[in-house]
Amino acid sequence: MRAFGIGIHRGRVAFSLMTSPSGAGRAQALRELGLTQASDPDMERYAERVRDQLGVPVALVSLVTEDQQVFPGMCGLPEPWAGLRATPLSHSFCQHVVTSGEPLVISDAREAPLVSDNLAVSELGVVAYAGFPLTDDAGHVLGSLCAIDVVPRDWTPAELRLLEDLSGDCRNELRLRLSRLDARREREHRDRVEERLQIEITRSQRMLSIAESLNETRTEAGLRARLARLVDGVPGFLAVHLHLAADLEKTPPLSPAVVQAAGQLSMVCHGDLHSDERDRDPVDDLAALRAHHARDDVRGLVCVPVLGSGGPLGVLEMLWSLPRHLDDQEHTMASALASYVAQALERAQLIERRVGVAHQLQQAMLTTLPDVPELPMAACYVPATADEWVGGDWYDAIVLPPVPGDTVHDLVVAVTVGDVIGHDIPAAAVMGQARAMLRQAAFDRPGRGPADVLTHFERACAALDIDARGSAVLAYLERSAATGTWSMTWTSAGHPPPLVALSDGTVRRLELSAENQGMLFGYRDVYDVARDDFDIVLPPGSTVLLYSDGVIEVPGIHLDEQMDELGDLLAEQHTRGPQAVVDAISMSFGSGSDDVVALAVQIPG
Repeated sequence: MRAFGIGIHRGRVAFSLMTSPSGAGRAQALRELGLTQASDPDMERYAERVRDQLGVPVALVSLVTEDQQVFPGMCGLPEPWAGLRATPLSHSFCQHVVTSGEPLVISDAREAPLVSDNLAVSELGVVAYAGFPLTDDAGHVLGSLCAIDVVPRDWTPAELRLLEDLSGDCRNELRLRLSRLDARREREHRDRVEERLQIEITRSQRMLSIAESLNETRTEAGLRARLARLVDGVPGFLAVHLHLAADLEKTPPLSPAVVQAAGQLSMVCHGDLHSDERDRDPVDDLAALRAHHARDDVRGLVCVPVLGSGGPLGVLEMLWSLPRHLDDQEHTMASALASYVAQALERAQLIERRVGVAHQLQQAMLTTLPDVPELPMAACYVPATADEWVGGDWYDAIVLPPVPGDTVHDLVVAVTVGDVIGHDIPAAAVMGQARAMLRQAAFDRPGRGPADVLTHFERACAALDIDARGSAVLAYLERSAATGTWSMTWTSAGHPPPLVALSDGTVRRLELSAENQGMLFGYRDVYDVARDDFDIVLPPGSTVLLYSDGVIEVPGIHLDEQMDELGDLLAEQHTRGPQAVVDAISMSFGSGSDDVVALAVQIPG
């Protein structure tokens, strides 16, 4: 035997390189490339080049696994091994190349202690052997490129250099394939990561959208409507139901999963009602659950308790028409959704309570119209529906006491409609103060006109540091003591003009010039200009209408168009009486974003 750079290490565990994780991974990579005992054209060419250029009867590209060696490239191997294209390690010289990581050169195997008892000598006729290791780019030995002769042979340096060069080419081919495989695996891994990342991004975006949507809700009904829309565009998503704690004992009976989630305050899932497979949060009574959904299309369901700051609020039930097994991320998302719902529900309940209190406060501050048989009147107040808005709108009517020495009028009724700036409880409180102070000013200044009373009111607010700012129209309806005819004296603080419907069906809009219209009240510190009174005779059977800007200000519709529509309604309804007028206004006008106030007074015919 003659060695060419051979290194045999005594006491070393055989095939340790192949059984290491990296070596096993490379062997798996070779199998994925198709380099097993199946013939590979490129490997066959290397075996043929070795046979032809070294003049040997047998040449092999041998890859050594844990229990055998396989030949993707092979020339001259006798049967049955040629058909098998593999031998057990008991017939392998190449295993020693893999073990040592060094070339192995043998002139006569029958005389070499390392391999003399190897069955390749007796059964395959191997006598002379020269093999060079085939390594991957990390240096792990995968096998060898070897030349075999059936007679003793002294391998020349030229032959060994040639074999070494060919093994280098073969090694490079293997490395190139492995690099391509690594690149493909890396692309596949990147694609999987990107796919998972995109899924997570989509989930996060959906949860953000849901959170933003639920954050906009202000009522329980609005919350339920938003939840119902969650199923849109999600394949197999049937419905989302919010069962409040008060609903859990109602009939018909709820799903056993809902009852269990409420009782145990934990999530309950069943991925497929057609399967007995239990989820991580299983339902206790599967038979009852199946019976409950026997007549619908539900296949998968998730029930999550909705827990508020003060305890359980209810259960969120989600239903699918397809099997739905939650992964860890979806499990977390379901819990997060329940948390968002809890926050939205508590906020909606709080707002609804506040709205109720605010509207009660506002209604309590509104006046009861006086009973004046000679002057029928009616008013309506429709609060804004947006969130917890309560406005500073008001209406009022009072019978003024007789003025000593006044022989011209025997009855004077003051009517007003106004709007304090703001849509909140403080605005409603200021409105209550302003209405009372304006009423007091009218009583305290007998014989003075509406302009004087409104100015006196403004100065009193400023002196008492009451921040009352807004628009108003104040009118005195006066009956002549001599003739019984009615007239109206009014002043405006930047308020929409009164309307007067005449008995012939025509409607007059009492518009004033920009100069006479008057600015909003409460700004005399920056614009102290005297207000003026204006007069009009009111024919018998006419109807006077005062109203707030919430009646005519509708987004997207021109103000004049709304004024014309209001005039048409007044012309149509005023013969039916003041109550019919304000009822029609409350039903037909307003955008919901502002209070609607109207006060109608009918002049006797």
